[in-house]
Amino acid sequence: MDQTLTQWTPEQLDLFLNNKTLTMKPYQTDMATFEEESPVWEVVVDGNVYSRGWNGQQTNWYMAAVAQSAGEISVGDHDFAARFEPADRTPELDAKITAAYRAKYDGQRSLPKMTSAGPTTATLHVLPADQA
Repeated sequence: MDQTLTQWTPEQLDLFLNNKTLTMKPYQTDMATFEEESPVWEVVVDGNVYSRGWNGQQTNWYMAAVAQSAGEISVGDHDFAARFEPADRTPELDAKITAAYRAKYDGQRSLPKMTSAGPTTATLHVLPADQA
């Protein structure tokens, strides 16, 4: 598993840009086993990776990611230790993330739901884990 510092490298960002989904694996409270493994849509905005919970803040993986702030993600055939934070939601950032979803997932039936109010309130900032 790759351990990185506090920002994704350009090569890692390319993985996110060129793959439609990542697998979100937030830890359970034991910080060793996963709450669940969920394929999710993700977007890159201003060099940062974001994902939204389909069921808003009641999305299981979103709740676990916020509660534990740590886990792993898989994108393509790469696994990364990750940390998770609720996104610093501002109207400008929400608009950029929504625009990124619309550009990346244009034509997908689920797009209107993922750009609606509920999922927007459950926008997660996905960061590389701090190197141990």
